[in-house]
Amino acid sequence: MADPVSLRPGPLDIPGDLLERYATSGPRYTSYPTAPMFRADFDEDRILEAWRRSRGGGLAVYVHVPFCRTRCLYCACFTETGHSRETAGLYVRAVLREADRLLTIIESCRPVEQLAIGGGTPTFLRRQQMRALVEGLAARFRFSAEAERSIEIDPRRVDNAYLDLLLELGFNRFSFGVQDLDERVQRRVCRLLPERKLAGLVEHLRKRGVEAVNFDLMYGLPGQSEESFSRTIERIVRLRPSRLALFGYAHVPWISPHQRLLEKLGLPEARERARLFGLGYRLLLDAGYAHVGMDHFALPDDELVRALESRTLTRNFMGYTTRRGLDLVGIGASSISSVGGTYTQNEKDLRVYLRKAGSSTWARGLLLSGEDLLRREIILDLFCNFHLDIAVLERRFGVRFAQHFAPELERLAPMENDGLVRVSAKAVEVTPIGRFFIRNICMSFDEYLCRREAGTCYSRTV
Repeated sequence: MADPVSLRPGPLDIPGDLLERYATSGPRYTSYPTAPMFRADFDEDRILEAWRRSRGGGLAVYVHVPFCRTRCLYCACFTETGHSRETAGLYVRAVLREADRLLTIIESCRPVEQLAIGGGTPTFLRRQQMRALVEGLAARFRFSAEAERSIEIDPRRVDNAYLDLLLELGFNRFSFGVQDLDERVQRRVCRLLPERKLAGLVEHLRKRGVEAVNFDLMYGLPGQSEESFSRTIERIVRLRPSRLALFGYAHVPWISPHQRLLEKLGLPEARERARLFGLGYRLLLDAGYAHVGMDHFALPDDELVRALESRTLTRNFMGYTTRRGLDLVGIGASSISSVGGTYTQNEKDLRVYLRKAGSSTWARGLLLSGEDLLRREIILDLFCNFHLDIAVLERRFGVRFAQHFAPELERLAPMENDGLVRVSAKAVEVTPIGRFFIRNICMSFDEYLCRREAGTCYSRTV
């Protein structure tokens, strides 16, 4: 047996044979059914009807800005380089035209509880373009006074004046893409970020009273070692972000061909990746962070930690959140909406999106069945809270769990033997070691994977 990979302080270790057994490909479950299941031949009339029936309650709004000045080699997000700022201005106007259309379908009086602007690089927009975008959204939607307003920021490309604009526009959570602070690793992935630049931006926000600062880190990149990654984590901890994401690099060159360049530099195998995650895990817990969800960490007083403790944590296309039950309205090229038991995804081709923004921009969609909704709830609870209350599920959906999911329980049995889950008549509980394999556990309930209908390749699960 290979040497165990330590995942946290204390006796909990991951034996190498578990890594070999569960190192497969699988979804990250930002949705269920997952995006590859969306259909180009969807029934738009039925989806429009479902949107109109979904009344009351709050909204989450996501806006995708698909522009970057240069491409980072690890990136698998939908983004494009080489566009002018003039094109970005056209895009802002198209996004607001799309918002106008969507507000003819949903109730405009519904409060927006969560706004996220992501990319790409939202801060690719000039300041006047960002102002036009945010003020245009505020003129159309009714934002709750307590709404979370978050934005992704490339710390290489902004200054304090840009941050001041974002504060003026009402943003109250700032997410910085960092990935790694080791210069050797940064050069390999084509993303040079001096630590002093990042620290200066964080210090400026703190002086302005902002504590809600997120950092995105990534393990599994070429050139990373336990020594170098340890230094990165220690340097990050000194900056004390309120939340950290520790993402595993997703190698999907069939989607993002530029990633093949990283293959020549040597990508770590599953055992090496697990060691890097385990190292980050231990150092972050030692620094006072709590492990939240699959790959997030937060300070103990963060609302994500409180939601996990009360088993109310949830997840959508914007990431982990405490705001469960919100309809999600996605705006912009490639954006995904989740409204009233439906999914829709916008056109990815930027030229097509710009042309169609005043009319329907949906390119793919899915109307969820009752079975989809049932399995979505199971996967959501396991993925977010590592716990499934069987009695609550049976009352809500009118099923007998043991009968309905007999094949799934059979698939879980080897995982129970391996110490990843505990299954009883009352609950399915993910163990601490099982959190590392949560994608594998949730795959047991994925009806599309089990029927082998996915027809696509996902990133590695570990």
